[in-house]
Amino acid sequence: MTWIKRIGVFLLLLYLAACVGLFFGQEQLIFHPQKLPASYVFGEGEEAWVPVSDGVRLNGLWLRSQAPRGVILYWHGNVGSNRRCLHQAENLFDLGYDIFMPDYRGYGKSGGEIFSEDQLFADAQKVYTWLLQYYREDQIVVVGYSLGSGVSTYLASHNHPQRLCLVAPYRSMTAMKDLLVPFVPSFLLKYPLRNEVALPQANCPVSLFHGTQDELIPYAHSVVLQSKQPTKSRLISLGETGHRGAIFSQILRRELAAMLR
Repeated sequence: MTWIKRIGVFLLLLYLAACVGLFFGQEQLIFHPQKLPASYVFGEGEEAWVPVSDGVRLNGLWLRSQAPRGVILYWHGNVGSNRRCLHQAENLFDLGYDIFMPDYRGYGKSGGEIFSEDQLFADAQKVYTWLLQYYREDQIVVVGYSLGSGVSTYLASHNHPQRLCLVAPYRSMTAMKDLLVPFVPSFLLKYPLRNEVALPQANCPVSLFHGTQDELIPYAHSVVLQSKQPTKSRLISLGETGHRGAIFSQILRRELAAMLR
């Protein structure tokens, strides 16, 4: 019995250590930024700097069109920077809209570090408000891919953009945690990013794009999200597309071109 107790105590301590490690290491697990030197020159577009707080500025890449009907505000995934995501955004080119691509804190040339969900959302709102200097709100189309679906849905629920487009979105980071490490208590998650809670509050039409073979975020997540806002949202299958291929899908390109005419 003593050995059983010792094994039980050891397993409990191991579990607690894993939970503590996951709590303090969340940023390293969720966010995978690629930093760029100040001297780096993007091959396209022009750079813009958005002040957020405490002297921190976010670096954004601005791709302009001739006589644009508005702007696509594109929030990329959790890996890389605008250096990588410039290629991802090719499906958004030549749709009659400018494109503005912000890098999160610590990504690319952006300053600071991400340390809370509130901060992440506050930064997104600062970018959105900054864009209102150049575009009417009904000219802003918010597009979020993967991680970016969280800040995009937040913006649509707190503002009135023209449209919200989510590519390979998740129900919430809590749901993703339950899928990957269900033994970790949800209250430890600093970035719940509850799309399924925010989406019903979206103040615009919503389009969800998801591949049925997404190996990271199951297609079922978009099914649930669409059910949360059935009157304003539409789910568009990208066919047998995986997670990384979703943003490059020609179905996505075709549907965006049709809805943004």
